[in-house]
Amino acid sequence: MKVYEGSQSFNKPNRAVVTMGTFDGVHLGHQRLLQLLRAKAREIGGETVLVTFWPHPRLVLTHTHTTPIQLLTGLEEKITLLAQQSVDHLVVLPFTPAFSQLSAS
Repeated sequence: MKVYEGSQSFNKPNRAVVTMGTFDGVHLGHQRLLQLLRAKAREIGGETVLVTFWPHPRLVLTHTHTTPIQLLTGLEEKITLLAQQSVDHLVVLPFTPAFSQLSAS
């Protein structure tokens, strides 16, 4: 799995099959989604791309000292777990308050 910190160094494959999310813990639901992603990539002769965020958006947007957020995995462990799922490309976008204000387009 190739890991990219930010999108600037990432060159999208010709036939990219992409999913996006925080993927904290890479639980069974995540694993099923990644299984479908790999199947679609095989079907079209493409590569899988997973876009995730660090730090977790809730840590940036809603974290207070009175309501700590418990993550299941840190970034390094998340990368390890996703590599075990045979993802071709992992793009880790830095999540900041400014990033959260960007439009979807």
